Amino acid sequence: MMDSITQILCKKARSGDRVAYDRLFALHSDRVLMFVRARLGPKLRQNVESVDVLQDAYLAAHKAFENFEYIDDGSFTRWLCRIIENRIRDMNDHFGAQKRQAVPLPASDPTGPVTALDRAEHREKVVRALDELSEDHRQVLLLRFFEDLSAEEVGQIMDRTGGAVRKLTSRALVELGRRL
Repeated sequence: MMDSITQILCKKARSGDRVAYDRLFALHSDRVLMFVRARLGPKLRQNVESVDVLQDAYLAAHKAFENFEYIDDGSFTRWLCRIIENRIRDMNDHFGAQKRQAVPLPASDPTGPVTALDRAEHREKVVRALDELSEDHRQVLLLRFFEDLSAEEVGQIMDRTGGAVRKLTSRALVELGRRL
């Protein structure tokens, strides 16, 4: 069985390959930035830039990278999402804190300008649609599809059964589809 690109990049990054390290984070940057934007919600996003949250999370991830354990292809994204969750909680608690110094983001793989524009427009459309969902619908989609948790794991977080989470996820997806 072949290793995934995430697993290969993790191995190389652990051995000190800086280019692999940058590519690993760049590979996941679109998805985690979308997670940040959706998780912040419209209110907090009025006061906090999504990219600032991402930069802060990347800094925390950089410091903790040696503790990251590759389990499966989604483990890196789940790990980053947990760090982002903690950062957002910190920002809620210490909103008036001194602005953190920006950390440059790794460049993503090059794409044509039309493709990049299409992806940016699509991400913006999805984030706007997520903003319009109820808190339960937004939370269940973030936990299931961004943090890649099972229905049972989401149920523990949301104090529901796995079956209730599956139904809620289905209703949330239908609602998201209507808004898109």
